[in-house]
Amino acid sequence: MKSSRRHFIQSTLAAPLMARFVVGASGAARVETLLASPAQTEFENPQIIKYDSSCFTLYRKDTIITSGAFHYTRCPKPLWRDRLAKFKAAGFNTIESYAFWNYHEPEKGKSNLVDFEDFIKLVHEMGLYMIARPGPYVCAEWHRGGFPDWVAAMRFPLRSNHPESIKTSQHWFDQVLPVIQHHQVSVNGPIIMVQVENEYDFSPDMPDAAKREYVRALANMVWSAGINVPLITCWTRQARENSDPDMAKIMDTCNFYPGWNIVKEVAPELQKLRKEEPDSPLAISELQGGWFSEFGGKLSINQNGVDAEQLDTLTKTVLEQGVTSFSYYMGFGGTNFDWAAKNLTTSYDYAAPIREPGGLWDKYYAAHAICEFLRLHGDVLTRAKALEGGADSTNPNVSVTNRVNGKSGVVFIRENANAQQHYKVSFTDPNSPTKRRISAPREGELEIGPREMKMLAVQVPIAGSQLRYSTAEVLAHGTNLDRHFLILYDVPGRAAEVSLATRDEPHIEGETLYQYWDQEYESVVFGVRFEKTEKFLLVNEHLLVILLPRERALRSWVADFPSKVFPYLDESDPKSFTAAFISDSYMFAGSGTQKNRVWAEMDFLPGQHEVMLLVPNKPAKTWVDGVLTEVTYEREHRTARLNITTPPLPYRPIDLSSGQAWVEKFDTSSGHWQSGPPAALEDSGLDPYGYVKYKAQFDYANQAKMFISTFAKDALKVFINGKLVDEALKPAKSISFDLAKYATPGANTLEIAYEAFGAENGDVALGDLKGIESVRLGSDAQSGAAISAWQIQRILAPMRGREVDTAFAGAWSPASYQGSGAADALVPAFTWYQTKFSLPAIDPAWMVPWKLTFDADRDALIYLNGKFVGRYATVGPQKEFYLPGPYFAPAGENTLTFVLAYTDKPTHLRALRVGPYEEFSARRSRLEFQW
Repeated sequence: MKSSRRHFIQSTLAAPLMARFVVGASGAARVETLLASPAQTEFENPQIIKYDSSCFTLYRKDTIITSGAFHYTRCPKPLWRDRLAKFKAAGFNTIESYAFWNYHEPEKGKSNLVDFEDFIKLVHEMGLYMIARPGPYVCAEWHRGGFPDWVAAMRFPLRSNHPESIKTSQHWFDQVLPVIQHHQVSVNGPIIMVQVENEYDFSPDMPDAAKREYVRALANMVWSAGINVPLITCWTRQARENSDPDMAKIMDTCNFYPGWNIVKEVAPELQKLRKEEPDSPLAISELQGGWFSEFGGKLSINQNGVDAEQLDTLTKTVLEQGVTSFSYYMGFGGTNFDWAAKNLTTSYDYAAPIREPGGLWDKYYAAHAICEFLRLHGDVLTRAKALEGGADSTNPNVSVTNRVNGKSGVVFIRENANAQQHYKVSFTDPNSPTKRRISAPREGELEIGPREMKMLAVQVPIAGSQLRYSTAEVLAHGTNLDRHFLILYDVPGRAAEVSLATRDEPHIEGETLYQYWDQEYESVVFGVRFEKTEKFLLVNEHLLVILLPRERALRSWVADFPSKVFPYLDESDPKSFTAAFISDSYMFAGSGTQKNRVWAEMDFLPGQHEVMLLVPNKPAKTWVDGVLTEVTYEREHRTARLNITTPPLPYRPIDLSSGQAWVEKFDTSSGHWQSGPPAALEDSGLDPYGYVKYKAQFDYANQAKMFISTFAKDALKVFINGKLVDEALKPAKSISFDLAKYATPGANTLEIAYEAFGAENGDVALGDLKGIESVRLGSDAQSGAAISAWQIQRILAPMRGREVDTAFAGAWSPASYQGSGAADALVPAFTWYQTKFSLPAIDPAWMVPWKLTFDADRDALIYLNGKFVGRYATVGPQKEFYLPGPYFAPAGENTLTFVLAYTDKPTHLRALRVGPYEEFSARRSRLEFQW
């Protein structure tokens, strides 16, 4: 079953990882048997970028694409660098982003792509590649899937081969493709792929031929614009019709959002993709990095099947199946601000590896470990093939796959029954001419946790040796001048087995469970047990094996430095060395050298931290934040230890209790009103984001009903003579109710608040317009008399476009929100409330994101210094709203403005508090070492 963002059914936590028939070696081997002959695709710059059935090749190097989605429109521009730096630090090599047509050209002919191009330039500056997805349709939980409102107002089928669809798509591509063309990797830019359309298999029903011609038209626009990097799409079966020469040049990919239903969803679709795209690498445009949140549901972080463990198992599963290009959707989610699709919360946190305020959590560190493994051993997986019958285990609930490339391989071990298991494993030695089997462990059994998956390097070169295998995972290896190191990690308490190549029986210093010397195969095998702290083994005085508990390992980092920082260096010594920084750090921000000093900047959460630095010699001097600091150096293990104390976060929450309020009613003398009959909002410009007010008078002469017709199934509140019409509360395109309950003989006042909060982002409602179509009085909707004289206010009075005029001269009066108005009826009014606060001076060493905690018993819109930061709904789930740093006043007071819906008093507010995200507030320390 295909999965997409619009067709995602989450599994419960109790669902087992079954479907054994596709997860073992035989299942994986069946994927390989579908391979056809090498790709015949011609590439304009094959020395720069090309692909074949195995992988992408960049600058003549086979490469696994490790990407994360980052939508620049969901993050204030001054924060782009911070988020990209976190991708880079985790080990990603690529960033993926859409280009949103309606963001860049909200009004026809008034386009501005500066932000898009600036983002591309910054991606390049940060040393990352980029996948550009210009649509025109993007989905993305974004207003109208990226189509501008003025395009929807033209009233033709979107995403079709209709002439106007082709014409307007060409119009957009004429603007966006030149930007992409100028920044392709083929002209020394970062863009390595361009995607057209998006999940076209899920578009409204159209004849297959019509879909094919639309895809062909988009592709020809791309090629005609000078785009010569690979062209891709996702879930678009037309692109798999390789008998068509145009379709053969478009690479289709999969998207996966399986929750914990990983194997059942992923493996069959990848097998199908391999069969239908035999000349392309297995690639995933969107690999689940979390899930979005909707009003009335759960926040992303509280949903099932989106945690660090799921990301780890899902990623290892697709690598096991032969995928060599994937992009987490999302890598960083961000904030919807006022471009969200209908029913989407302001937060687009997505439970992504990088959280909405830029925070890091377990999922980030899981992604870091995977990226580090692929940096070290990805060249094995780029062209690896699954061996038929190449691996198994003694436990039927533990499956094993062995992927081999030449004399090296990677073994994948999976727990399939959602329970802790014990097992022994057996797999073919890729370095053995006789294909002998390796069985592990020699003594006892291995342990694996519920749904856990391991990715183990086999017969791979490491610094100073050859790792035959390890049942613990590899974090890093490197050279420390005259000594080499290998860092392994696993869960404390577990036993693991390690085998190293060595010509002679080695001497091992340190605690082992057992040791075996295999003279015939010139290798040593030894058992170890992981503990809550690090352990060391020294092999033949030159290879230091470090055993780390998993949680500490995932927050440890390595960095390369020039050896010239050491005095009296021998000419035979290596020109560089790798240092390991083993700690519980929040993030490794950077490193370098300055004269004869080595420096590293590391972020830490408040508390006590020990940093263990693996370096060749004891530093003569060490500074932490410019202060001379003592280190303890252990010569045997070449480790320098120092303690860092990060003080408690010095910033506290600020409770806000007083301010000023102003009540806005349906007063046609306040703000800008238009007169005339109702029409689609798109016919007179960009859709507003907020409440649209309609006001009219009608005479009641015993007409039976009122019939209200809207262009879209949006919520609205209908008031007759100030009384709420209960029958109109449920969103529907057609509403009717008995007038006698509300109207009085003679003149009556009708006031309607139409809630225009984003259009659908896909499916048949994608092109739905917005606003009230008609209001009629009579016995039926067809013969009823229309109310034609209306006063319409597209945006509330204090609004200036999509921002609030904080100096709006309303009848403001001092007010306190403390009180209770929960039982009050809804009324045709909006209460504006303003409160001011000042932030304390922030120590530049601290990275402190801020949030607003907001609670009320009315829906509300929230603005910081005039800029939209949140839509609150009483149905939940969001009560905390990210306050981006760039939105704060550089100095002095900040103004928070709220508009409470359908009330004439501020007492519906229950909580207002500005405070830091304490879990994401870290302090940066600079460590310097001199020899």
